[in-house]
Order: sequence, then C-alpha cells, then structure tokens
Amino acid sequence: MDERFDAELVERMAPWVDRACRVWYRLEVEGMEHVPEGAALIVGNHNAGSSFVEAMGVGARWIRQRGVDEAWRGLAHDAIVDLPLLGDWLTRVGAVRAGHDSAAEAFAAGRKVVVFPGGNAEAFRPWKQRHEVRLQGRKGWLKLALRHQVPIVPMVNAGGHDTFFVLRDGRRLAKVLRADRWLRSDTWPLYVGLPWGVALGPVFHLPLPVKCTTRFLPPIHLGHPPEAAEDAAILDALYEDVTGRMQAALTEMTR
Repeated sequence: MDERFDAELVERMAPWVDRACRVWYRLEVEGMEHVPEGAALIVGNHNAGSSFVEAMGVGARWIRQRGVDEAWRGLAHDAIVDLPLLGDWLTRVGAVRAGHDSAAEAFAAGRKVVVFPGGNAEAFRPWKQRHEVRLQGRKGWLKLALRHQVPIVPMVNAGGHDTFFVLRDGRRLAKVLRADRWLRSDTWPLYVGLPWGVALGPVFHLPLPVKCTTRFLPPIHLGHPPEAAEDAAILDALYEDVTGRMQAALTEMTR
C-alpha cells in the first residue's frame, strides 16, 4: 500500500492546498492536539457530495503541523479510486481503496486511517439536513476499531454542505438505475450548484466559498476485546455513543 504513497509530492502540495483552503473556505481546524500518536481510526461526517475539498484542506493542515511521517490513509470509494488520473493522484497522496484489508495493513504499520461511514448517502443528504450527522447506521468502522484495538477519534466537519444545495437525494431513482451495482451509489441527487446550475446525479461541483470548520474530538478508547466486534448490542451502544458526541459537536459548531 505505502509503495504508492508519494511523500515528496505530499510535502510539496500541502502548503498550497492549505493556503487555498484558508482563503476559499476560511478553514479552521480545532482540536488537533487530541489526535494521539500511533494507529487510530479517525471517523468523520461526509459533506459536499463528490467535491469534499475541505477534507483535503484538513489533511494539508495536518501534514504541515504533524509532518509527512504522520500522514494518514483515507479509505476512498471504489468509484473515486478507479477514476483515470484523479484516482492515481489520490492514491499518491494517501487514499486507499476502502476495505478491511487496506485498513488492517495501515494499522499494522502504525498509521491513522480516516473513514467517512456515511458515504455517498450522507455526502448527498438534502440541504435541510446539513447540520445532521448521518452515518447510515453502518458499523463496519466500529468492527475495525475493535478488531485492531485502536482508539476512535471523531472528526466533525461543518460548513462544507453549504457549498451546494441538494434538493433530493434520489434514493428511489438510484434503485431504478441500479446505481448501487455499477457505481456503488445509493443516491442519485438533484442539486443546485456551480458550474451546472441544476445537476442530476453524484457528479462533481465547484464549491461555493463558504466558511468551514473541522473539530477533532478527544479519542474514544472502546474498552472492549476484539470479540466484541461480533456483539450486536455492544456495537449498537458504541455507535450511539460516537455519533451522539459527533452530533453534539456539530450542533454547537453550527449554532
């Protein structure tokens, strides 16, 4: 996995990406001191559809403050990793194909792994739900943390979902198109945004220059053995705990 990571490229790009996001998004990153050394699972809420540039800004800020040796690995959607040119570039700056094997390899190397469990459905949630954490009830990330005995660090993103305006998430249309089979997308959104005006489908947009803030919360040490990954009751309780903390932070940040 690490053989595709280009540390020189990351170090060269980080200052430029950081400056661009400071200007365009007035991006603020809070609580970075909460992120521990060594392996950890960073869990974030997904904003802004396919144009989640604020996350790149946070990653660039991280590199500038913690160094390229501490660069995290981001679990990326198959459809993104497989894109010509863009997919190759993303893998060079730290993205890896989403999957338990990729995460396990990163943890074994002492890396931090970033995951956005809400995926496509959260990324294209209707604009009126922009201040809600919606991880879609998915718990695979909890199983990862339990099996590998790593702490969870919630990363709460606010503002990016104002870069466009999702009118409908298009779940029914996605089912008709069977988009989950050929694109692994369970939404087919209708949104208003640049440069299209009105767009249909999970396509990229040019983000509006809105104010964005990311806050890292204190690490959560799960306190259960690896076998707890198969216990539905424990998973449910942990899910409610982590998402509850994230929602409380997002509500405070957007108040």
